[in-house]
Amino acid sequence: MERTASCLCGDLRITVDGDPAQVNMCSCTECQRRSGSAFQLGTFFQESQIKAIEGESRIYTRTGGSGNAIDLHFCPTCGVSVYFRPAARPSIVGIHGGCFADPDFPAPNTAGWNKHKHDWVVIPDGTEGFDENPQ
Repeated sequence: MERTASCLCGDLRITVDGDPAQVNMCSCTECQRRSGSAFQLGTFFQESQIKAIEGESRIYTRTGGSGNAIDLHFCPTCGVSVYFRPAARPSIVGIHGGCFADPDFPAPNTAGWNKHKHDWVVIPDGTEGFDENPQ
């Protein structure tokens, strides 16, 4: 099954084939600020699952809570961060789950950085939780 994630204006798109290996609710403070929400939904695909990346992106590199670099690719027109490349996992491409805008998208299977989670955020049953990075 092909899925396409895009920014708000549609200029930056990434198409993948199949389901993600991991869907993570991240509550680290950096993801809270980046997403403008209490957590962000990070979906992780193997590089081989990427079918197309269309449009121009700008890159902002930040250091994650683990100390590793993460390149955030965002649309220069509307500013939405669509995908990211974690330096610690070079064969993986992360895509921000909300950019798929698909209510049938797979539910989270991990929840990371729960030590920063807002008390009112409910982690779905069956989701493995971690105080810091999921393993």
